[in-house]
Amino acid sequence: MIDRVKRIYDISIPLTKHLPVWPTSEKFNITWVKNIDEDGVNESHLSFNTHSGTHIDLPYHFLKSGKKMGDISLDRLIGSAMVVDFRSNGNINTEFLSKISIPSGCNKLLFKTKNSLDRTIKQSKFSEDYVALSLEGAEWVVKNGIDLVGIDYLSIQNFNDKDNRIHKTLLENNIVILEGLNLKDVGEGVYELFVLPLNIPEAEGAPARAILIKEDA
Repeated sequence: MIDRVKRIYDISIPLTKHLPVWPTSEKFNITWVKNIDEDGVNESHLSFNTHSGTHIDLPYHFLKSGKKMGDISLDRLIGSAMVVDFRSNGNINTEFLSKISIPSGCNKLLFKTKNSLDRTIKQSKFSEDYVALSLEGAEWVVKNGIDLVGIDYLSIQNFNDKDNRIHKTLLENNIVILEGLNLKDVGEGVYELFVLPLNIPEAEGAPARAILIKEDA
């Protein structure tokens, strides 16, 4: 009998003051409001944008009547996910996507790009030059029944897409967007994905701890 070992990959970005944030967003901050020497306990106060680090975007982020955190079931955030490796510098397009063979029952797709490979996501300075999903790519995601799509930088869309067409195309179809992943040490393949965002019912998104699990022979 062969024992199988489950490997757990933490694909979340640590929340620290060195974390890159969108140019108009407030940086993550931790302030110590009590300490053991004076108060007998250590206690901190956190301040951060809901789209800091590894986080999910929900429809209400861009849609006036869109769903909020309290409207999303956890089963949308847990399940079989396929990691695909996109090595090009341009945006993820349908020419690439059409070559992907997604197993039956797998409806979550994570893109590993040069954002992970050159550690863009680990740099403290925000980079406008990151790999994103094209509009045609977003339409492909919708047509192929994907219910969650993730990428390894702070936005699924190009920095210069001021109309937010990619976000809106996905969110109008109730596709959860998972951003700010670190996929550097994760190979292509199918994994079990677990995404647990902070439970803030009225929020349009939230930071999340995300892990992948794979059984090794």
